[in-house]
Amino acid sequence: MKRTQADPALYMITSLRGIYARIAHKLKCDPSYVSRVARGERRSQRIAAALAAEAMRAYKRLAKAVASR
Repeated sequence: MKRTQADPALYMITSLRGIYARIAHKLKCDPSYVSRVARGERRSQRIAAALAAEAMRAYKRLAKAVASR
């Protein structure tokens, strides 16, 4: 079976689902609500702060990976 290139948009969606699920689990809410806050459809300072912290965590991991090359 021939391997094909993964669609970057699909990868981004699945990785965001993981982030939303992780935040929802921590804050005891639904991942769809986290997604709505991220898209700006709803407002929640707690979820916005968790999203910002998760983004910073991902950025630091990426920077560390790039620096080690």
